[in-house]
Amino acid sequence: MQSFEIKRGHGKSLEDGGLKSLMEEEFGEVTEKGNNVKILTASYKALTKIDVDMVSITEVKIETETDSEAEPDDALKAHQAYNRFMEKITGFNAKQRVDRAKAKAKKEAKAAAEKEIQS
Repeated sequence: MQSFEIKRGHGKSLEDGGLKSLMEEEFGEVTEKGNNVKILTASYKALTKIDVDMVSITEVKIETETDSEAEPDDALKAHQAYNRFMEKITGFNAKQRVDRAKAKAKKEAKAAAEKEIQS
């Protein structure tokens, strides 16, 4: 699962069924799985599966599977729905999500390098 940061103050709107209703709005029927960890699952056109786990009000983990054999139109619609959904739940657009992921990776790499030097 890939981790995404949620914009400050934005996570509260996802609690108490908010996340599930946003998923239903974009992808249709949503099912819940898991006992201790509540993972929401849906599918839409070329997006054969999207699993969403709200770790905290500042982080969400998402796993997706796509159909590589899907029609180009279905793939485009699934990609657009995914991006709309991600912007709604994280509060960041696609470019901002990429920039934040790069910054996080750079920070983690720097911390790992410093730890290696100290060892």
